Amino acid sequence: MGQSSDSEPRPPAEIAPDPLLERVRAQLAPGPEGFLDLERVAERLLMSGRTLKRKLQERGTTFRAVLDDARFRRAQHLLADPELHIQQVAVALGYRDPACFTRAFRRWSGRTPSQARAERKASAC
Repeated sequence: MGQSSDSEPRPPAEIAPDPLLERVRAQLAPGPEGFLDLERVAERLLMSGRTLKRKLQERGTTFRAVLDDARFRRAQHLLADPELHIQQVAVALGYRDPACFTRAFRRWSGRTPSQARAERKASAC
């Protein structure tokens, strides 16, 4: 009796989404100019870039990790369209060079965009 809320266990992140992370992810929806950078997202959330970096660090993540996750999700969505060339997907995600996109996608998933597309096609049959 009389325990403070600070000593109560916190639910896992999967059960209770973090409002700040959700707000950052919402700002990372790609627009006509691609994904926003840290400073632009922070500005939209009415805080400084340093404050946003600190708050994300307190949650065990970084802006780059959240941005990479947003790009990976968008890449998967775009790769599902067989009419889009890999180069078009790379440009849509803000990469000037498709090779950079391929390296990033491999880092995120362990396979190339072409391999991911082929696996998706094979599993659809």
